Amino acid sequence: MATDVETRYCPICGQPVAEGTYNRFGEWYCSEAHAEQYVTEVRSQKQRQLVNSDTGSGSRQGRHRGGCC
Repeated sequence: MATDVETRYCPICGQPVAEGTYNRFGEWYCSEAHAEQYVTEVRSQKQRQLVNSDTGSGSRQGRHRGGCC
C-alpha cells in the first residue's frame, strides 16, 4: 500500500487540503480563513522581531554616530 506523497495538510487544523487555491508563503490551507490566520501570525511575529531588534541595538542616534548627519 503506497502513500500519496502529494497529500497536503492544513497547518492550522490538520485537515487534508483538497484544493490548491489557498497557498500563502509556500504553505497550503483548507480555507481562506486559515490562510489569513497564518498571514496574521507571520506578520505579528515579524513585527515582534523588529521591535526586539530595535530595542536591543540602542537608540537611533547611537546607530548613526560618526556619520555626516
